[in-house]
Amino acid sequence: MPEDAVPSFDIVGIGMSILDSIKIVPSFPAEGGVTEVHRSALMGGGPVPTALCAASRLGAKTAILDRIGDDWRGDLIHEDYTKFGVDVSFLKREAEARSTFGTVLVRELDGERHIIFEEGDFTPFSSEELPFEALGNSSILHLNGRHWPACIDAARMVKENGGLVSFDGGAHRYDSKFHDLFPYVDILIVARDFAECLSESQERRPQLDSLSQWGADIVGITNGVHGSDWLINRQETFHQPAFPVEDVVDTTGCGDVFHGAFLFALSRGDDAKACARFASATAALSAKGLGGRGNLPSLPEVEGMLAETQG
Repeated sequence: MPEDAVPSFDIVGIGMSILDSIKIVPSFPAEGGVTEVHRSALMGGGPVPTALCAASRLGAKTAILDRIGDDWRGDLIHEDYTKFGVDVSFLKREAEARSTFGTVLVRELDGERHIIFEEGDFTPFSSEELPFEALGNSSILHLNGRHWPACIDAARMVKENGGLVSFDGGAHRYDSKFHDLFPYVDILIVARDFAECLSESQERRPQLDSLSQWGADIVGITNGVHGSDWLINRQETFHQPAFPVEDVVDTTGCGDVFHGAFLFALSRGDDAKACARFASATAALSAKGLGGRGNLPSLPEVEGMLAETQG
C-alpha cells in the first residue's frame, strides 16, 4: 500500500481498552481474611476491543480507535491487540497517563463474577482527532458510547459514506444520552438489563419495539444462556437459542465475542438469522477458556460446531 493511501477496514471500533487480571477463586472474599487463587490470567479486555479481537481471529480486518496510558499496562494492551491482528494505527499513547485496569474474580462453583475496576486517567478523543478518512473507508463502525461525544461524529461520518454503525448496549450501561447516537445506528444489540431500562418494560416485544424506534434495521437483546431475541426491519422477529457447550471455564467477555462474531458474519454477507446463529456458537466456544480472549475460536472451529449442532 502506498504511504499516503487511506486504509480500509471491515470493522473499526471505538471503545475503552482495558488490561484484565482474571482470577478463579473458590469463593468471593468476605470482610478481612485471605482468598486463594486457583487459576489466573492477564490479558486485554473491554467490550469493543474484545469484539474486535474476536472478529479479527475469525478473519475480519479490524482497527481500534482509543487512547491508553504510556505505562506497562498500555504496553500489554498494545501487545494483545497485535497478537490478534487488530490494527493499532489509531491507538494513541498519552504520556504520564494511567491505562484502565480491571480485576475479575470468577467464583469456581458457578462462574459468578465480581469485577473491581480502575478507570484510566487518559484524555478522551475529541472530534478533531478522529481519523475521518479511515472511518469513511470502513464498512462497519462498532461503538458502546466511549469517547463521548466524538463517537457521534464518527458514526455520522461512517453513515455519510455508506457504512454501517453497530452499538453494544452492555448490562448496567444504559444512559439516556445514548438516544442522541441511536439515529445513526443500524445494528443495535443490547443486554436484557439495558433493554429493560430503556423500554421500562419486562416484556420482550415491547423492548424490541422500543429499541427499534430510532430506525435500526437489526435490533437484538442478549440474555446469556437464555439466548437472544431479534427484530429485523421492524417486522420479523425470531429467537436464537444459546449453544450448549461442555467444560465451561469462564463466561467473561462472551457477550463481547458475540458482537464481534455477529459483525464478522454480517461483513461477509450473512443475513441476520445466520449472523445470530454464528455469533451464538462463537460465544459458546469462547466460554471454554479463561477470560474474554482466552479461547477465541477460529473460523473452522465455529463452522465445525455449526455443522454438528442444530440451534
